[in-house]
Amino acid sequence: MHRFGRLLSFAMLLQFCTMAQQPVFSFGAIADVQYADKEDAIGRQYRVSTAKLSACANLLNRERLEFVVQMGDLIDEGAGNLEVIRRIYGQIQAPRYHVLGNHDFTVGRATLLPALGLEKPYYEFSKKGWTFVVLDGMNESVAGGWPEGDPHAAAGRASLEALKKAGVSNAQTWNGAVAPMQRQWLREALSRAGANGQRVIVFSHFPVLAASCRPEHLLWDHEEVLRILESSPATAAYINGHDHRGGAAVHAGIPYLTLPGMVEHAVNESCQVVDVYPDALVMRQAGASSGVRFPLR
Repeated sequence: MHRFGRLLSFAMLLQFCTMAQQPVFSFGAIADVQYADKEDAIGRQYRVSTAKLSACANLLNRERLEFVVQMGDLIDEGAGNLEVIRRIYGQIQAPRYHVLGNHDFTVGRATLLPALGLEKPYYEFSKKGWTFVVLDGMNESVAGGWPEGDPHAAAGRASLEALKKAGVSNAQTWNGAVAPMQRQWLREALSRAGANGQRVIVFSHFPVLAASCRPEHLLWDHEEVLRILESSPATAAYINGHDHRGGAAVHAGIPYLTLPGMVEHAVNESCQVVDVYPDALVMRQAGASSGVRFPLR
């Protein structure tokens, strides 16, 4: 069993299955490629990420996928590194989507969004009658690519100071918050999808459920976001990166999946496919015929 499987929090999820029926559709998912042209450090093979992502692209191109999403931290730092790894990500033939991570913002929002072809840092799209919501977890932050005098940065400094005074473990500069305006947008997106009879899978760089990650990686406003997700019957699942170790848990019938970081893991551990069924998601290694089944509420 690969490392992602070992980290599942519920014994009922530790069952591998080969699905006889065909999924409604499938999509590829990777996280924390974190490429940089620099020496390895703290277990991270920055330069090797180019070869890993290229190998992952080859595997994903053999699958029948509606799309592929990378869950943030495509780079460790640097606009030059972004251009190198962006070209390799472009080898994937399926439609490609981006989630933005804390390291991505080292190049600044004004550079980052156009380089990735994004009009907004948070957005939604639909496939096969499902809605996919992408969140910006550095919307309020001290390291979210905002100019020094921007209100988002000022709010981030205030929030971080309050969290430090509260003594919480996620009071870290590498985290951030979705913040009130985007949380309202999330409520509205879930409501629209529900009114249209669509299920929703939410993508974010940051985890929101403590059982699915190490607590120091949690989104600053994870409790508020969790309440929004679980108050909507349209919410099917939540998928994120950020904690390179990976993990998974189920709460209120919703799977919360933390993908292993490619910068610290082999391709067969970090290049994932999600098969979507009416009543379950199956997370498997790209190229494999079986994986871990997560029932949907």
